[in-house]
Amino acid sequence: MLWVSLALLAGCGVADFEVEQEVPEQRILGNSLPQPIGELLPIPLDIDITAELEAMDTGPIDRIVLSELRLEITDTERPAGDTDTWEFVTSIQVFVRSTKPDTNLPRYEIAKKDFPGSVDSFTFSVDASIDLEPYIEEGAVVDTVGRGNVPADDVWYRGQAVFTVRAL
Repeated sequence: MLWVSLALLAGCGVADFEVEQEVPEQRILGNSLPQPIGELLPIPLDIDITAELEAMDTGPIDRIVLSELRLEITDTERPAGDTDTWEFVTSIQVFVRSTKPDTNLPRYEIAKKDFPGSVDSFTFSVDASIDLEPYIEEGAVVDTVGRGNVPADDVWYRGQAVFTVRAL
């Protein structure tokens, strides 16, 4: 749980630091028959960085934003000569929402990428104006919506999210 202490009242200076969170490796099932992708790329970020913040003994938190989100195709189950790329993706939108049933927090798009292309890794455009701290307090969930076509064969990927934290 993020907390506020008497340090807030003492007028401590503002300090920013980064917390990294891995997106675990996962698979997109391929199909040799061309078909549109429905729900694509579940990006399992629970955005529960409370333990990391407590370990750093940060004190009170003013703001937390997503500052970077990257995905890369891995070599898992990629035989020699297989050149998996992100060209099967038209767009990916990443949203944050609260898990609290009676929340007043809206679902927000926090990152997106259109046409990553024939590359094996890419970085999303992120919206660093969205303060994630209230979502984390209530329990944050990350949803994704993807568009494109199912790849011809299975594609494995992993990623990394970087959060910028402003402590008071």
